[in-house]
Amino acid sequence: MLLPFLRRHRRRIMRIAIAGGVVAFVLSFASPLQYRAVMRLLIIQATSPTLDAFTAVKSSEKVGRNFGNVIASSSFLERVLLANPKVDALAFPKDERKRRRAWQRTVESSVVSETSVMELRVYHKRPAQAHAIAEGIGNVLVRDAQEYTGGRDIAVKVIDSPIVSRFPVRPNIPLNTLLGLILGALIGAAFEYLRAPHRDA
Repeated sequence: MLLPFLRRHRRRIMRIAIAGGVVAFVLSFASPLQYRAVMRLLIIQATSPTLDAFTAVKSSEKVGRNFGNVIASSSFLERVLLANPKVDALAFPKDERKRRRAWQRTVESSVVSETSVMELRVYHKRPAQAHAIAEGIGNVLVRDAQEYTGGRDIAVKVIDSPIVSRFPVRPNIPLNTLLGLILGALIGAAFEYLRAPHRDA
């Protein structure tokens, strides 16, 4: 029943799907296009007779997640601005709430599972700024790692310097367009299904 119905109404459903894709494509440009800088850092924790290598890695994973929370703070942003004068401080609003939201949208971090590797992703409409911010974050973590871990024997080392994407990656225009097509197709199918009894009677 479903396939014959879709075949019978495929043209109108396809038109609605295409319209949905076009709308999603256009709306994607409502937000500024942003480039992404990616860098990777190694969290090093000294082993000891009571701390084997596996436990040290798991501990480093936890430290990396804690670093992620620290990086998202406005106080960390202040350190980044001081660590790298190339970062445009005017890009972040003076109002504390707006400033914090803008910073949290700018930076993402994650720890690669079962490793001591932390990945940083910085988004900005200007590639040079994305690179500068990532570089500043790396400098602060390398310099102040022990301060953020309560003086524990932890060090951070940059293993991959920031690399900026060649093209904007946010918003994800291809994905948004695809989702628009799918949503449009679903809406079109539902619309045709609801009106089919009246048309086909």
